[in-house]
Amino acid sequence: MDKTSPKYLQAEKWIKNAIKQHKIDNKLPGERVLAKDLGMSYMTVRKAIDSLVEQGYLYRLPAKGTFVADRKAKAKLPTKNIGYFLDNSIKDGLTSPYYSLIFNALEKETGRRGYALLYFSNLNEANASKSLKKVDGVIASCFPRIEHIVQDIKQIVPVVVIDNASFDKSIPSVIIDNFNAVADSIHRLCSLGHKRIGFMMGLRDSDVGNNRLAGYEFALRNHKIALQDELIFKGDYSYQSGIEGADELLSLSNPPTAIMCANDSMALGAMKEASRLGLRVPEDVSIIGFDDISVASQIIPPLTTVAPPIAQIAATAVDLLDNLIQGNHPENQHIALRAELKERGTSCEPKQ
Repeated sequence: MDKTSPKYLQAEKWIKNAIKQHKIDNKLPGERVLAKDLGMSYMTVRKAIDSLVEQGYLYRLPAKGTFVADRKAKAKLPTKNIGYFLDNSIKDGLTSPYYSLIFNALEKETGRRGYALLYFSNLNEANASKSLKKVDGVIASCFPRIEHIVQDIKQIVPVVVIDNASFDKSIPSVIIDNFNAVADSIHRLCSLGHKRIGFMMGLRDSDVGNNRLAGYEFALRNHKIALQDELIFKGDYSYQSGIEGADELLSLSNPPTAIMCANDSMALGAMKEASRLGLRVPEDVSIIGFDDISVASQIIPPLTTVAPPIAQIAATAVDLLDNLIQGNHPENQHIALRAELKERGTSCEPKQ
């Protein structure tokens, strides 16, 4: 081992050699174990491993450990196909209002660049290799529960993730700035005079749901409005949970004058329930959604909602993936895009 180079580089070299000599074939020993074996500090070994993750030699899986990446993928002829992976655990899959928008935008953008877009919803260990031979790269909607599938894809073809960033920071990502999108919407409601604002949250199984809730909480604190648990409904992004959430929130002895929903499907359910309860939208309760699905602008009154830059998400993701396919590594690999509040007919000043 070269004693003149920085210690973390010495550790990097040792790990690379151990991988090359098959002393480490799959899972890396624990960082403290490695530190003891190498006679180095834990932080030095941590820095070396972080660097190797960035370089793509290693990848991490939360609660499971650090693993060796397969750097021996065989070269194959280009197919001029790009895959889009949306796990089959996503309710309604491509028929869901939001993901149909994503797929259509990706299809348009890949076509513009001379690629065809193939859809995958089931990539398991048995069929991944065979399926991915059909594509030059994959854009995957990423969630923590499918990190292992994203890693399987990465071992075979280049991959870019959308929705959530991967734990593996060597994988490029294109996400929405969910935190500020919701915070800006709550700020707008406060500027209209609302002081009692409900929030229908989505599932907290990813950064998307967590960051939308965090944006709501931050904005209220910023306006010196106390957080109240009774004003937060735990939804699941479905139309039915929007109905249930509105029934719970609007039946409070002191109901909110406005409700922010983590997606449009819940907002549409909330509008229906408000009407059933004899309330007018927005005169009695303002409602804001998120996603700007097609029906949002077509209903009466048209829904005020946060509009993600769908076309920009698709263009940016395809551009990053095309660069990877061509063997390039763009400097800016992790991109967060701002979403815009579209004020329509479901938000106004509260009644005095």
